[in-house]
Order: sequence, then C-alpha cells, then structure tokens
Amino acid sequence: MIRINLLPHRELARAARRRQFNAMLAVSVAAGVFVVVAGHLFIEGRQSAQEARNVYLEQEIAKLDVQIGEIKKIREQTQALLERKQVVETLQANRT
Repeated sequence: MIRINLLPHRELARAARRRQFNAMLAVSVAAGVFVVVAGHLFIEGRQSAQEARNVYLEQEIAKLDVQIGEIKKIREQTQALLERKQVVETLQANRT
C-alpha cells in the first residue's frame, strides 16, 4: 500500500485560509473605519449647518425685536396724539 503524506498540503491550505482571513479582517477594519469617519463628517456637517441657521435666526430675531420696539414707540406716540386731539376737541366744545 502506498502512503501519501498530506500534511504539507494541509499546511498550505491552512496558511491560505489564514491569509484570506487576515485579508478579510483588514478589509472589514478598513470599511469600519471608513463608515465611522464618514458618519462623523456627516454629523459634523449637519451640526455646522444647524449652527449657521441658528446664528441667522438669532440675527433675524434681534432685527424683529428692534422693529417691535419701534412699533411700541409709534403706538405710544399715536396714543399721545389721540389724547391731545381729545383734549383739543373738548376745549373747543366747551368754548361755545
């Protein structure tokens, strides 16, 4: 009976599987790092865009606050003028 030694063949196959495993592991790690970096950049971009919108809204709110103050002043002036008009009308009505 002829005996064939398969140990070198098995060792070669085992080494090939180990190389394939290491390559797949490296690809998986690289893909994971890429996903994490891409996610970080995406979130950072969204945060900076939101911060820009917040700054814009704060500026517009400040403008509106100034306009509201002006409207209040105008209403006070209008009320004062109406009171003056009322006083003048009562004086003219009492004159006769």
